[in-house]
Amino acid sequence: MMDKRAIEHVDEEEVVTLTRELVSIPSVYDPEGGGNEERAAMFVRDRLVGEGFEVHVDMVAPHRPNVIAILKGGRPGRTVLLEAHTDVVTTGDVDEWRYPPFEAKLIEGKIYGRGACDTKNNLASAIIAAKAIKDSGIDFPGKIVLCFPVDEEGMMTGIKHFIKRGWADDVDGAIICEPEDNNLCPDIKGAIRAIIKIKGKMAHGAMPLTGINPNPRMAALILKLQDFERREIERLGYHEYLGYPSITPTVVMSPPNGKGQLNVVPEESLVALDIRTIPGQDGESLIGRIEGMFEELKSSDEKFRAEMEVIEKRPCTHTDKGELIVRAVDKAYREIKGEEPVYNGVPGATDGTFLWAWKHIPVVVTGSGKRDVPHQRDEYVEIDQLIETTKIYTQAIINYLFADE
Repeated sequence: MMDKRAIEHVDEEEVVTLTRELVSIPSVYDPEGGGNEERAAMFVRDRLVGEGFEVHVDMVAPHRPNVIAILKGGRPGRTVLLEAHTDVVTTGDVDEWRYPPFEAKLIEGKIYGRGACDTKNNLASAIIAAKAIKDSGIDFPGKIVLCFPVDEEGMMTGIKHFIKRGWADDVDGAIICEPEDNNLCPDIKGAIRAIIKIKGKMAHGAMPLTGINPNPRMAALILKLQDFERREIERLGYHEYLGYPSITPTVVMSPPNGKGQLNVVPEESLVALDIRTIPGQDGESLIGRIEGMFEELKSSDEKFRAEMEVIEKRPCTHTDKGELIVRAVDKAYREIKGEEPVYNGVPGATDGTFLWAWKHIPVVVTGSGKRDVPHQRDEYVEIDQLIETTKIYTQAIINYLFADE
């Protein structure tokens, strides 16, 4: 029989208001323009302190604080973590938005604004879920930890700092609060980010043979990468939740620095790679295969020279459906929606990647927000789904902490 005491304390109006308040606070990290997550983080801190949580502010970098809140039960038990980042991506051209990105307009059952979907909606749901349990007065075992880190949209320094500082040491299971249309995602794609520079020699465009043109050599490498991606897709096939692996040149620059000129052969060209991995791929092996391409190209072109810098490696992750944290969310979904959950995978890495990889913590990613809406103009969340998510989080925490009772 479902214990509804905590669910009955979920204030639907409050989660809508809190989401709109959070969206109204710009938290794009923009070092040149002075933007960061500080205002949003301090707002969250003040809200949690006012609600009576134990709250900690842990500075990751100047003006970039993680906020951690703790709610302890009356007796020993498991520790469950809910995690949602405070940063959002850039708005792009504000004039192209139908609704201003930081006004959190409420239009026909939807909240519009940057972060309304990714992921201030789910940050609000996590707070209201924990608050509902506290307000219900339920004598629960264990501990609820809320982590609201910075920099998820960048190099994930916030969650890395959270782990290195020991905050995750006693966490037994984690719900990563991201826009997944309330799908349950126990699998997360891995990511490798790399910069390749192809060396050349500057020359006059009228006398190209006096130099070494890196551009056709870069093109040859990109074609090899494209063929490598095709072979990996053929080898691995389509993963049930994560789809196909990919090797994507996302940035091509020649020259990498300064301004190019039509009649000048550049001295160097650059290609940035965004590699997304699925089970069956090993990061080190992939890097080795790409470096091997340099030698293959050099064997047929003695002037080919390239170097690669790997700037980030994030493994793909898998949490078994039998893990308690997955079963707890699964059960909550059924209890709140009255139907079987939809399972899926996360196409991009999340902060949960490092909780899984560094601390072996079982993670499941779920939350409100359409999966294809993040990072777009006129980002939005549907209010009905926002409230539904809040109730799922609330009941999932109860299911997890009371699993043995």
